[in-house]
Amino acid sequence: MNKKIVAVVSAAAFTAVAAITAFAQTATVAPTAVSVPASQSQPMILQVGAAGKVLLRGTVASVSAGSLTVTSWGGAWTVNVGSGAEVLPVAAGNDLAQFKVGDYVGVQGTVSRSAIWTVDATLVRDWTYRQAVNQERQQNVQSIHATIKNGTPRNYVGVASNISGSSLTLTEADGTSYTVDVALGAEVVNRNYITLPFSGIRNNDNVRVWGVNASGTITAQIVRDVSIPATPAAH
Repeated sequence: MNKKIVAVVSAAAFTAVAAITAFAQTATVAPTAVSVPASQSQPMILQVGAAGKVLLRGTVASVSAGSLTVTSWGGAWTVNVGSGAEVLPVAAGNDLAQFKVGDYVGVQGTVSRSAIWTVDATLVRDWTYRQAVNQERQQNVQSIHATIKNGTPRNYVGVASNISGSSLTLTEADGTSYTVDVALGAEVVNRNYITLPFSGIRNNDNVRVWGVNASGTITAQIVRDVSIPATPAAH
């Protein structure tokens, strides 16, 4: 009797594995009957664990507030991204609006219990946006280093206040204050060397300014706000 039970279970397990394998190899079996080509550089991935844990990779088909549609194995998956989910890279500012149609993304989460072809995400990472951010960071770092190497100004570190137009007040730790005028074409970046509009700098932000001081007024060629982005919460 026990041998028969084992045989039945083994057969069921074999059937389940075969079904999963067949599903993973067939991109046209989908809720929307969408056929999706895979590429070596951006492989589609769908892994579902026994507890419903999901690893999903594919391309963004649409973006809306709080959710994405991701095309991967099986077709179009709805990815719910709640307030507790982590959105990467950090440069995205936890904002799905930075994601674009066609971006290659990775999703971790759990299969929804209330909707089919739906994942409740705990983490979403936009690999395409991450690559663009890294390229921008590299270009800005190179440009800043070239500016510093070819000039004679010095670096000033302090707290920003009185931000208006293209100027601010920088107060150093010893209380010394300077008026900072941002030169035309100056580099303004955040802590990660990503381009930042001057209007994005806020009062009380910690800033680093590189420029020429003339009687208490610094003409800045580089302004770096090291308070932006905010330090992400520990996970």
